[in-house]
Amino acid sequence: MKRFFSYIYVAGLSLCFMIGTVAVSDATPKKRIAVLYFEDHSRFDSPTGCGCVPAFIGSIFGTKKRWDLEAGFAKMLNRKFVETNVYEPVSKDELLDAMALMTLSRQNLRKLDQEQYATLAKHLNVDVIVVGDIRKFNQERLRANASRTLREGGRESQQGLGRTSYLAPVILRGSLHRATIKLNMKFYNAAGNLVAEPRISASRDHRYTGTKFATLEASMTEEGTNLSFGQTKDAQRKNPRPIVRPTELNQIQFASAEYDRTLFGVVTNEALIKVVLALRDNVGPNFITPWEPKTGTAEKEGKAVSTTADGPIKGQILYVDAENPDMIYVNIGSDKGIAINQEFTVHTKGKPVRDIDTGEILTYVPKQIGTLAVSEIQTGKVSIFRVVEIAEPLKRGDIVHEITSDSDPSAESTSDTDASEE
Repeated sequence: MKRFFSYIYVAGLSLCFMIGTVAVSDATPKKRIAVLYFEDHSRFDSPTGCGCVPAFIGSIFGTKKRWDLEAGFAKMLNRKFVETNVYEPVSKDELLDAMALMTLSRQNLRKLDQEQYATLAKHLNVDVIVVGDIRKFNQERLRANASRTLREGGRESQQGLGRTSYLAPVILRGSLHRATIKLNMKFYNAAGNLVAEPRISASRDHRYTGTKFATLEASMTEEGTNLSFGQTKDAQRKNPRPIVRPTELNQIQFASAEYDRTLFGVVTNEALIKVVLALRDNVGPNFITPWEPKTGTAEKEGKAVSTTADGPIKGQILYVDAENPDMIYVNIGSDKGIAINQEFTVHTKGKPVRDIDTGEILTYVPKQIGTLAVSEIQTGKVSIFRVVEIAEPLKRGDIVHEITSDSDPSAESTSDTDASEE
């Protein structure tokens, strides 16, 4: 009998060990990444320039360089890391604090040796350090527009034979724009060793061929054909065209949501996705990125998997862009069946609830600080939210809660956000 109970005890311990092992494997920590800097050697002057004039010559002729490529590429790459839900980029404040500890300036960052990389990685508690070099960044217009006016009625009307004549503006248009980006990247591990030096290249053409007769316009691009009558805004077209005109580009802020609608933006995102894939292939871990084809019945049928039957949708803020309050990354995506412009309340930690005897903090009373709305659904697990109204600054780990008729998010605990607080 004693032997029987000993077998039961050993089996129980083995089962507990197996469950614990599974739990640990499911809770694998994210890889922390530090994007130190991007160097700009592209000679890009401005959206209205040709991208081939050195900066000092552009300043002589009054060309204003509106786009900060070095800061913009670092910001956009950090966003791509957040979207993976596998890589966790360090914040700008963390990087500045580590630089202060090592008395490093921005110029010093470009001259670090192996030992300094290792020390910086230790201060930042990161697995990988990433630096980049922008070798090419330009957009060329390879074909110009053309137009022609058609006269109806002809010679008979001109001879006064009673037939009417009119001018119909038949406009034939054709253009070809090409945007190209080339990057040289370097990945360093926590020991300061250079792991890989991938070279990234991305290019995309935008072809437009169109015929316009009075208010009727027929056009064809690489996205397909489009037929419109009257004044149709580009955003309302069946196949919206990417922004390529220099005068329009000059009014757009680099790395903004509107920048993604430009041909430059499309190619920039393609290049940065390749950077993430190169990091995965050279450093790991192996995972399926949000930009690769998904499998599964729901995705194949184009149906969103909604979990509203399990209660109101709830998520957390992953990343807050300090320079753009309308770029708030939240771990709620199409898998939850959310919609554009759907509103959510946002809550932060309020007053702590302590144990009466020990004084230990058991949980926190949530404090509602505002309302957010969905502006872009990026993947099944990540969306970009914008601020509707806010009373306090947002931070990573704040709870985002679906607004329903019977939900009361203020009654819920925020203790599950403790692990996300820095």
